Amino acid sequence: MFATTQSVAQSFYSVYNDNKPELLDEILAETYVGHVNGHDIVGATAAKGFIVGFLNAFPDAHYTVEDMIESGDRVVTRWVCTGTHKGAFFGMEPTDKQVTMIGITIFQVVDGKIAQLWNNWDVFGLMNQLKA
Repeated sequence: MFATTQSVAQSFYSVYNDNKPELLDEILAETYVGHVNGHDIVGATAAKGFIVGFLNAFPDAHYTVEDMIESGDRVVTRWVCTGTHKGAFFGMEPTDKQVTMIGITIFQVVDGKIAQLWNNWDVFGLMNQLKA
């Protein structure tokens, strides 16, 4: 169990930065629901599949948390992610381009695990970088 909701959020970014999706087993509730740009990802297993797919597309993904605000059972982060497009993503074949993504994520942490996540990021900006 983690000491603070902030440390759980930080561990979530370690999944990407250290390319260790197995850490999700420790930090996602079984009943996890992720709300990602208007699409729901229900269950820890589905979330892990989505994240593994992202890491296959951007194996060197690195998140830098620019701001982190905690209130009760919620943590809000504003982040920048960089990576190299090495695998298929959203139907787009690898381009080998370096990209930068920006976004905001809200975590709800219950009993030391992420119960819900709301993630909004600039998909349009990413797609423009990949097509350019």
